[in-house]
Amino acid sequence: MDIAVLMAAVAAAIAAVEFKKLPHAILAFAVMSILVAAAFYVAGARLLAVFQLAIYAGAVSILMLAALHAGEERGE
Repeated sequence: MDIAVLMAAVAAAIAAVEFKKLPHAILAFAVMSILVAAAFYVAGARLLAVFQLAIYAGAVSILMLAALHAGEERGE
């Protein structure tokens, strides 16, 4: 299971870079962050998994979505 989670995280990271539409890339980044947190949890680093979820999958993804929304309102 460890290898499967890590391979899925790598695939999501590649998808986040390759997607042309920004909302799809942000979603792929959030999925990648969740999968990295799952890998940390399986490896026994439970506290690190919680911080990975809280900071990267949560805060950074929401910040990216907020910036995207603010840019659309201004017409950029």
